[in-house]
Amino acid sequence: MIKNITQYLRRLRKFKKHPFLLFQVLFICLILFIPIFSIKPFQEASTKILEDWVRQIDGASYSFFMSIDQPILEGLNKQHDDQISLASFALPIFTNLPYQDIRLLFGHELPRFPNTNSTIAIAGEGTNMFSTVIETEPPEYLFEKNKTEPPEEQPKPKVEDETILIYTTHNRESFLPHLPEDTPANIAYDDTQNVMKLSERLGEQLENYGLQPYVDKTDYWRQLPPNGYGLSYDYSRTVVKDVLSNNDQMKYLFDIHRDAMPRSKTTTKINGQSVARLAFVIGGENESYQQNLKFASELHNLLEQSYPGLSRGVIINEGPRTNGVYNQDLSNHSVIIEVGGIENSFDELNFAIDALSEAFSDYYFAKEGASSQ
Repeated sequence: MIKNITQYLRRLRKFKKHPFLLFQVLFICLILFIPIFSIKPFQEASTKILEDWVRQIDGASYSFFMSIDQPILEGLNKQHDDQISLASFALPIFTNLPYQDIRLLFGHELPRFPNTNSTIAIAGEGTNMFSTVIETEPPEYLFEKNKTEPPEEQPKPKVEDETILIYTTHNRESFLPHLPEDTPANIAYDDTQNVMKLSERLGEQLENYGLQPYVDKTDYWRQLPPNGYGLSYDYSRTVVKDVLSNNDQMKYLFDIHRDAMPRSKTTTKINGQSVARLAFVIGGENESYQQNLKFASELHNLLEQSYPGLSRGVIINEGPRTNGVYNQDLSNHSVIIEVGGIENSFDELNFAIDALSEAFSDYYFAKEGASSQ
């Protein structure tokens, strides 16, 4: 008996000399035992654990742990600015807590807490992790008409020599001041009082500056299948690609939206007037990401020069629970513009659109070497 214990202790000492091997053994045991206490099937549970774990651990943490067993790899950590501690590596493994982003920790517990993977590239006045843009989906019953009636045939885009495309992927996003009283915020969608009015105004204002915009008026809402709101960008992508294929001069793409943040986050005062604020959203999961980010940043800076506080900043969306592309791979001057929020009026929204038109026209003529008419 004593001999067996002695042999066991010797084997254990060998493991202690190889912490990485010990970690692998313990980790495999963890994966094997956790599904026993889960109501999910083994394969589903273990896969989910691995997926969440890999997603939350960054490269610096991997480098740190590898260097414990292989000192020759210690130099890898010097490539990272942030110091990595064993606690910061172990915490997400054994607790499943997203230590790097407090929003993911509280997103499911607090009402209206922004549970997104947004990163703030440029923070406008008052913008922080608690006030980035929110993507919401309408209730399924709002699409009952789509189930019973076939989608209306949408006119083919007729483009000529325009250089700017304005479209609205979520074209029925509406505003509470222009809906019946006591309309709940989660059903603020309408077939007439919606963001398409803002697209049309943007087109008109840009024409006044001598630019050539094409305003897409496709009703994407009517084309969506039940539970298909997440497919909206697939439907608008078809139109955007069609427009681009018929006009190789088309360079600038604006997708107009409205945010679901409360009025306090989407409204400011300029010269004593209450106005809606703008936010620029860039998808971080496409090859044009850097160019689009530069484009949005320059528009933000131009707005700040003329209308300080009007822009909420530039937000990057990527990862789970978000699209991450937004058709922005189709152009390196493509951006989503969140105009105001659910509680703004058209008077407030129109000011923001007019300011955007002014800023973009300045940008356009500076870049394209033309002059305003």
